[in-house]
Amino acid sequence: MKEPDFGTYHHSSPADSKKIRTIMKAAFTDCFALLPLHKEDKLKILDVGCGLGFLSCVSAEFYKNACIIGIDTFKHVSLKESSPDRAEENAKIRGFSDRIKFRNDDVFMFATSLKFDIIVSNLLFHNLGRMRYKAYTRLSSWARDNSFIIIGDLFFSPKKDTDYLSKEFKILREFKPTSEIGRYSLFVMSKASVKV
Repeated sequence: MKEPDFGTYHHSSPADSKKIRTIMKAAFTDCFALLPLHKEDKLKILDVGCGLGFLSCVSAEFYKNACIIGIDTFKHVSLKESSPDRAEENAKIRGFSDRIKFRNDDVFMFATSLKFDIIVSNLLFHNLGRMRYKAYTRLSSWARDNSFIIIGDLFFSPKKDTDYLSKEFKILREFKPTSEIGRYSLFVMSKASVKV
């Protein structure tokens, strides 16, 4: 059986990238389990900076009836030879191609009238420098009033980011899944005040 190829992160080996994805999958799955949503709910999920579709597939595996849109420019150095075709092939291998669609778009130009129940992102925002604050605001425009946002990233100044994020969202939890990924943290947020 063919395995999906989610790529190798820069400054990493294929084996280390696979190990990092195992840690991240467990962390995002734990976050999904905390949300007051059911695995069978028909949700709309947006994966911002989807790369080769890893987090889109994790989302589809957990939420069995969710429809997912993954957006990415597919022009980043963190995953070599990235493309929507490769992401689509990974979703097909995992059996999710009917529920996951990928678009060549970025966080600043993505235009949609859709509102999402969950927005996820992994290892995108640290690449945006100061523009990440503008990107955080864009997330708010795509989120339903009672939606959830889960961001996993390498935060250079977590206090500054959490101060900014708390202007747009209610921060429900912060996780540091492992010290093996350095400054990596996961933030679970909502547009409404919800207990998790």
